[in-house]
Amino acid sequence: MKERLLAVVLSVGLIGTTLPAPARANDEFGDGHKIKHVLLISIDGMHAVDFENCAASNTCPTLAALGKTGVNYTRTSTSRPSDSFPGLMALVTGGSPRTVGAFYDVAYDRVLAPPKTATGNGLPAGNCIQGQINGTETEYEEGDEFDETKVNGGGPYATFDGGVLSIDPDKLERDPFDGCKPVYPWNFVRTNTIYGVIHAAGGFTAWSDKHAVYAVVSGPTETSSPSNVDDYYSPDSEFKRD
Repeated sequence: MKERLLAVVLSVGLIGTTLPAPARANDEFGDGHKIKHVLLISIDGMHAVDFENCAASNTCPTLAALGKTGVNYTRTSTSRPSDSFPGLMALVTGGSPRTVGAFYDVAYDRVLAPPKTATGNGLPAGNCIQGQINGTETEYEEGDEFDETKVNGGGPYATFDGGVLSIDPDKLERDPFDGCKPVYPWNFVRTNTIYGVIHAAGGFTAWSDKHAVYAVVSGPTETSSPSNVDDYYSPDSEFKRD
């Protein structure tokens, strides 16, 4: 029976520079036990020195305990620009914003066409002319949900639940060279991710994040489903109240 790898990321903004070493199913600790799970945590605005200080002052005992079996990479830096979308993709792809194509939650694409309906954050709707480049601002954040004023994004979930079914496809940019179909976030990025690699190897993947669109960690699937993520949980942590 294959080892099951569990990759969980809690991504709430800027990435830190202290990360655990890549884990493999056959790696062993000093006591001879094989690694069966990989846990990746991203903490908003946390730097390596912040971790060192909190560990030394015993104000983050759980993180400090995890750090004892991790590796401190001292020659790393955040993505440029550094924010939720490009930072997150740097963690799960190893690529730069230019390579991955994710410069910011809101950016610009020379080829894609605007969404059918305006997003909750004000990206206007527009036409999609098939077979030619269009050009549009892009938005992959809470504004793509059916109802961004709700924690569940207006999807078919309990009040404090959420997931990819909260994404309104009519609020997604469209591809004029693919029948003007909506471009889901996991198909917007240009590279594969660690989730695709683990899933292809028969591993089990899970992810928790702040917006439905951050199922982008799946990487390209060419479908309307982020199939490289087996278990996804994303009650919106930045929903807006009127």
